[in-house]
Amino acid sequence: MRRLLHTKNIMVSCSTRRGVYISILNIIQGDVDPTQVHKSLQRIRERKLAKFIRWGPASIQVALSRQSPYLQHAHKVNGLMLANHTAICQLFDRCVKQYDKLRSRNAFLENYRQESLFAESLDEFDHAKEVVVSLSDEYKAAEGE
Repeated sequence: MRRLLHTKNIMVSCSTRRGVYISILNIIQGDVDPTQVHKSLQRIRERKLAKFIRWGPASIQVALSRQSPYLQHAHKVNGLMLANHTAICQLFDRCVKQYDKLRSRNAFLENYRQESLFAESLDEFDHAKEVVVSLSDEYKAAEGE
């Protein structure tokens, strides 16, 4: 289960060294002993491999399931971690910066202006940007609380 916390196994390019986890769900599929899962959770807590928010519960939820007998598997155990981490605001900030660059040059907007929704104005894009900025600010505030 500790392998799921390694940064090389993350599908988003942002550093988890800064920031904290808000929640974690590990889904483990295969031939797993629940006592091994419990020991792994204890090691994660003892070594402080996952930093959690201060204002909420610091727990890792685990769901165990069997492998399908109808599929061939290369490994005895497979795992998936679904995590909500405040470092994702780095990605949001990059997207906003890229959007601002494109918007300042009015790049790629001709195709959208041909659609009826955007014929009069491009306020929908600006509103979406504000939502992303607000979400990023909420994640940054969650780190500090």
